[in-house]
Order: sequence, then structure tokens, then C-alpha cells
Amino acid sequence: MIRRLIVLSLLAAGMSVPAGAVVILESTYRHEGYRAAEALAAQPQFAATISFCVDDGDQCGIASGTWIGNDRRHGYILTAAHNFDESGGAETYLYRARDGSLYEGEQVLVNPDYQPGGEEITEGDDGTGSDIAIVVLSEPVTGLGPPPVLYAGDDEDGETLTFVGYGTRGTGRHGEDENLPAGDVAAAAQGVVEYVEPENNDGRGAPTGNYFEVWLPREDGRVADPFEGDVTRPVSKYAGLLGSGDSGGGAWIKTPSGWALAGVNDNGSGNAQYGDTSGFVRVSGSLAFIGEVFPKVRVTRDRTAGN
Repeated sequence: MIRRLIVLSLLAAGMSVPAGAVVILESTYRHEGYRAAEALAAQPQFAATISFCVDDGDQCGIASGTWIGNDRRHGYILTAAHNFDESGGAETYLYRARDGSLYEGEQVLVNPDYQPGGEEITEGDDGTGSDIAIVVLSEPVTGLGPPPVLYAGDDEDGETLTFVGYGTRGTGRHGEDENLPAGDVAAAAQGVVEYVEPENNDGRGAPTGNYFEVWLPREDGRVADPFEGDVTRPVSKYAGLLGSGDSGGGAWIKTPSGWALAGVNDNGSGNAQYGDTSGFVRVSGSLAFIGEVFPKVRVTRDRTAGN
């Protein structure tokens, strides 16, 4: 089951939508709860993470995005296009920053290659990595520091990513768990990129590829790698996955000059348990669209810190 479909079906039915999830290791939760994951998310380089809200801002964590900068009159949020498949336009949500400020959306601009309801990213298939959109806010975003840098390289394979989200939590054994407390603060998790599919465009139709994936190993190494790669155990105590309400959230990569936004969460497999995956649209393959909508975007072409 693809987790993003849960959110869309509930929105279409006018039902309450569960908040997003950041799923962490069972061992980390047992020893620290979510303190370490929240402290990681609170680092200044991840301040641009935005939570999507409904009910006048009373219910947040419906989806996620990343503020990428302002012009004189507007702020711009990078997110997943499918967050708007069934829910209408930018005015469907309010957009909450880390400091609690709420912003209104004015317009949603969707990657022209995106096809609503099209084939999804999951465990190395030929799905499209065009599920990306930009929300234009009715005013500039303030109080978050400088906007993030977007990653323009092609070195994601084998790198450790950090991804951030709000809402309902979970652990690797059971996945998303509505009984675990949802927070007003973000939590972060990490994963190693084990599958990268560059954009494939033969000129005869919409391009495919342009995504990468991570998965969640178990501490004792007893869960099989779905990509048949070299990852057998968690990369750190922060290892985890994103969940249903984190669609559109960012994946960050470390470069010699600092952190850069490398991916936009598209979907995941299962219930975000051990052995499940999170898939991300590659920012580097989406820069033409992003730059056309927001020419002031900041970009780095550094090699990653591990290369």
C-alpha cells in the first residue's frame, strides 16, 4: 500500500486526516523517546521545513514542504504535487513555519510533467519523479534565517540523508502509531540512499526516473535489504522513515560548503516499518522547473561530503 493514497482518499471524503509521521528505531525510542529526533530537527539548517494545516491552523501535519526563499511580495514553498490532487488549490491549507507563524497560499504551480494518479515511486520501478510543485504564498516568509541551498549534483547514491516531518510518530517494529503523541515540534530521521534512478527522457513521452530511495534496517540486521545492496544495519541512532503526512517534506544532504536540499518526499511503502522504504523526487533533476517559477533560488554544485 502506498501511504500517500491514504491522505488523498480521506481529503476527498471530507474526513479528518491523520498527521504525518516520523518513524524511528525501536531502540532509540526505548532509550530516548523522541528527544534525539526532535533535537536533530531543531538544528538551524532544517528551519525551512513547513507544516501544512487545516481547520484555521488547528490541525497541522497534513503534508509538508520546504521554504526556498522570497521575492518582494511572496514566499515560495517546494512540496509534492500530489498534495493537491484532490484537495483543490493553495488556499486549501495554511502553511505553518517553525516559529508558529501561519501563511496563506495564493497559487500552486505544478511540474508540467506530473500526471495525477500516475505511476508511483516504489522499490526501483520505472515510476516518474515529477511529483513536485511550488506553493506561492501571499507574503514573504520571515524569521527562518537565510533560505536553504538546493543540491544540483548527482552524488546521492550511498550518502546519508536527513529528513524532517511533523505529527504522529512511530517506531520500526509497528510503523506509524496513532497512539504515540503527535508533537507541535518537528522530528528528524536519517537513511542511506540505496537506489538512484536518473531522469530518463527519450522525447516520446513524459520522462521517467528522477528519484532516489532509502529503507529502514533493523538493529540486529535480520531484515532483508529490499534493494539487495550493502546496507544491513541502521546508519545511526537517528535512522527512520517518513510517513503519510510528510509528503512533500525535504531530504537534506551534507556538502563541503554546508547542507543542501536534495529530495522531496513522494511516498513510501507499507506502514513505515522495518524493511519499508521512503521515496524522494530528486531536486537536481527538477531545477529547470524550480528555477522557472522562482529564479532567485539558491543552488550548489558541490560534490557531497562523502565524495
